[in-house]
Amino acid sequence: MKKNNRKLSIGNVIEEGRIGGPQKRILSVANSITKMVNTTIIFPKDNSKELQAYCKLYKIKFHTLTLTTPKKNWIIFLKYLIYFPYEILTLFFFFKKNQFDVIHVSGGSWQFKGVIAAKLARIKVVWELNDTYVPFLIKFFFFFFSYLADSFIFASHRTKNYYASLISKNKKNFLIQSPVDTNFFDPEKKYPLDRYCKKILKNKIVIGTVANISPVKNLICLIKSSKDLNFLSNEIVFIVVGSIYKNQRKHYKDLKNLIRKLKIKNFFFLGSRKDIRPILKKIDIYVCCSKNESSPLSVWEAMSMKKAIISTDVGDVAKFITHEVNGFLLTKSNGAILGNRIKKLLTSRKLRLKFGKLSRKIAKKKLDLKICSNLHIKTYRSIING
Repeated sequence: MKKNNRKLSIGNVIEEGRIGGPQKRILSVANSITKMVNTTIIFPKDNSKELQAYCKLYKIKFHTLTLTTPKKNWIIFLKYLIYFPYEILTLFFFFKKNQFDVIHVSGGSWQFKGVIAAKLARIKVVWELNDTYVPFLIKFFFFFFSYLADSFIFASHRTKNYYASLISKNKKNFLIQSPVDTNFFDPEKKYPLDRYCKKILKNKIVIGTVANISPVKNLICLIKSSKDLNFLSNEIVFIVVGSIYKNQRKHYKDLKNLIRKLKIKNFFFLGSRKDIRPILKKIDIYVCCSKNESSPLSVWEAMSMKKAIISTDVGDVAKFITHEVNGFLLTKSNGAILGNRIKKLLTSRKLRLKFGKLSRKIAKKKLDLKICSNLHIKTYRSIING
């Protein structure tokens, strides 16, 4: 068998066990390239039950380790620093034992351990960057550790530009957007909706978003826009689908208090869902209010489901959503501006359908999982072949 056709062995490391965009990306790509690539996903034991369940469901190899994650809490951060050398050694021994062809470090520029361990194990490493903002201290350390990586994957053009001054020009780099499985996110299929959602969404025009309850997602903007549209409260409903993690509970309470203060009766947090397609299908207008994104998977999924989209101009959204052609872009995110854009779509079902139809075509042509998977295989082979 020719070297270029042999099955590759990839160790994909992510230092956050909770399910989010990066974890979904790892799972979908690993499952898609299984005929060409053996992927082992390495992640922390803590907060990873859902991720472990998905690995078992897709029959993807995985290995859990004690990997601490830095937090703003100083005790947890101190623990992170103390265990840092031990966790690098743990990764090093696991990499050496499994003799991976490439270590793929996912999750962003703060995930140093996999890079250091791979270098110690003399295994080539590709570092995936998927953010457009990090604190100065992380950027400072990333500048030094970036020299250890053999190459980089950028999740968007905006991410590439953000890190351009910190990475040597001699390093190989690849641009791969977050993928959406357009066959899985198919608007023509029927999806069963649970009783609670049926009740609150029945006979309503649904404005919604999929996001965890983080300040970065700027859900305050969506809440304020719903206040401006309160006179339509019998006709429309606002929903947020996403997890509420421990460190986000205070922010969640603040959002709920704001809703009560503004006397909004038609705004609902639906929590996380294993399958978001039934709710996505019911959404008429999809909104992304985020302050920072790179390649926002939730937006691509909404595009695949033929949704009319209003989004802040974050990450590479403007590469795939053209203002007033297949959606609305917001250069400034405040409730009044967002409310006006929502009004335009509320008054024209024809425009909503037009935006959604065009977005589905773009998602299939430029963001489909097959495209992203093929780029991953080419990337791995390029790194191995030098």
